This record gives sequence, structure tokens and C-alpha cells, in this order.
Amino acid sequence: MGVRAQQKEKTRRSLVEAAFSQLSAERSFASLSLREVAREAGIAPTSFYRHFRDVDELGLTMVDESGLMLRQLMRQARQRIAKGAA
Repeated sequence: MGVRAQQKEKTRRSLVEAAFSQLSAERSFASLSLREVAREAGIAPTSFYRHFRDVDELGLTMVDESGLMLRQLMRQARQRIAKGAA
């Protein structure tokens, strides 16, 4: 992966992390602002569109990542249970 591609992936990751950090029990995804997410990620709001088509695409990426994390946690839990039973 070239330097440019690595930087693009790093910025994309920063946007996803910024969006996750703004979610809370009091704040839903629907209330997220593209400008706020971009500001927290350290980029100009217009640069957001180099990484995602729109906020909905960002949301879908967040759902995908959450699913991956959940599957990983479940796999680890099953492994711990299997070790305890052995």
C-alpha cells in the first residue's frame, strides 16, 4: 500500500472513530453532524466526501465494524469457555 493510500485509510479511520466517540446514551447517530465529525477527525468538512459518499455510508461502515467487533468478542468468549471446560 502506497503512502497516499495509507494516509487515506488513516483519515477514513479517524472519521469513523470520531463518529463513534460522539455517540452516547443521550446522542444518537441521527443527531451526528458531518461538520462535527470532520472537525473531531481533524479534517475540513468537504474532505469528508473523499472518504464517504454521505453520512449514511459512514453509518453503514460503523455498523459493519460493530458487527466485526461483536463477532470477535463472541469468538474470544467461546475460546475461554472451551479452555475452562478442558
